[in-house]
Amino acid sequence: MTPAPTPPAEPGQPAEPAEPGPVWTPLTRAAAVDRATGLAWLSGLGHNRAAPAGLLLRLLDAGEHHFLDRDDLPDGVLDAAIAHPDRRVRMGAAESGRLSPAQWERLIAATPGAALRELFAELAEGPGRPRNHPRFPRQGLLRLAADPNPRLRALALDDPAATAAHVERAAADPDPAVRRAAAADRRLAPATAAVLAADPDSGVRHFARVNPALPPEDLVVLLLDPRRADTAARNPAIPAAVLHRMADLAIPHAAVPRR
Repeated sequence: MTPAPTPPAEPGQPAEPAEPGPVWTPLTRAAAVDRATGLAWLSGLGHNRAAPAGLLLRLLDAGEHHFLDRDDLPDGVLDAAIAHPDRRVRMGAAESGRLSPAQWERLIAATPGAALRELFAELAEGPGRPRNHPRFPRQGLLRLAADPNPRLRALALDDPAATAAHVERAAADPDPAVRRAAAADRRLAPATAAVLAADPDSGVRHFARVNPALPPEDLVVLLLDPRRADTAARNPAIPAAVLHRMADLAIPHAAVPRR
């Protein structure tokens, strides 16, 4: 006997999902799958664009968050991720590059004190992080200026409210990570740039030597020192006419084979 067709849903009510055909029976009737298969499914389901929001929220609860970088997530999924009790899920949301400024603020609010510092510290591990995160909020970073973590103290200079005085304080920081941030800042005082150009840390020296705040007289000394001229020649404060002259003097040497 042919089964009666499923009646249409009432207006305003969601339609019942269609019953899968018999071809899906090995999945619908399976009592278990092996670990490798299960992990593969977990990894793939989040990237299935047909997966509804409810399923994606279940994946978050299972600790699976690598799909959060999708650009077509259903409404509410990222909001759930940034307030999720599992720190790994919140980290996945932070790393996704999809958070709006308001969502960043909610993520920060949902991550208390020490955990927040750890979150920012981990984000800062990658090259340029977290500065190169899309829409990373810069307002309020000055509160990190006295943080015990030097990577976080360095972020304070990215706050629009930071002043030249903050840069000078960072330039005197005992940790080179903070001094590097100051050395790269164009608000740096010329005299301080000259001091940092001779800093014990090579990264600090590099940023100070390419900073246009470096006094011209110090820059010329560096340009005439073959051990330091490579870096100094990258300084954008060198006038165009001087650059042309440097080229005039340097180009003939290009024809001489290097030993």
